[in-house]
Amino acid sequence: MKIAKPLRNSFGRKMLRKELDAVRLRRGYNFNSAHSIGIIYKDIDESFYKAIREYAQFLKVNFEVKTVKALGFVDELPKKIPNYQQHALDFDYFSKEDVNWYGKPIKGIESFINEDFHILLDFSGGGVLPLNYVLKESRACMKVGVKGTMGDRYCDLIIDMGQVSGIDKFVEHLNQYLSNSKIR
Repeated sequence: MKIAKPLRNSFGRKMLRKELDAVRLRRGYNFNSAHSIGIIYKDIDESFYKAIREYAQFLKVNFEVKTVKALGFVDELPKKIPNYQQHALDFDYFSKEDVNWYGKPIKGIESFINEDFHILLDFSGGGVLPLNYVLKESRACMKVGVKGTMGDRYCDLIIDMGQVSGIDKFVEHLNQYLSNSKIR
């Protein structure tokens, strides 16, 4: 018998709140002082994936960030995962098959959440339950997300997007706040 999706999500959110927070050193960073950045995102389409890759490259080139790693959630079964989404050293993903019945990732995220990123950027918009588990369990020093989402309670820096949305506006806000070397 299949359990209704709203019931699974409700139970998943309840279990997420009960999860222990990751043991981590909280510290403020900006793009100029960070040596490692993590990015989490929900796979939407190939153009979104390419935008995330381009932004990772932008951070490496313009701010000399040594390590930028990304972890995506593909809301599909393995046979339906798009061809552009491949397991790679700096860009990895997990799928529907890697989460339990209420949305908690059970495999494919361990190395990412145990990485001591200086900054973790949440490009998922905060409403993706499996990525909220990653966000909460990550040992990153500073977590950045969007205001007014389910994931903002796990973030150290919350960006108010107002009425605008989209990756371009989020990147614009990130660059505005985190490229300022006075922010620590």
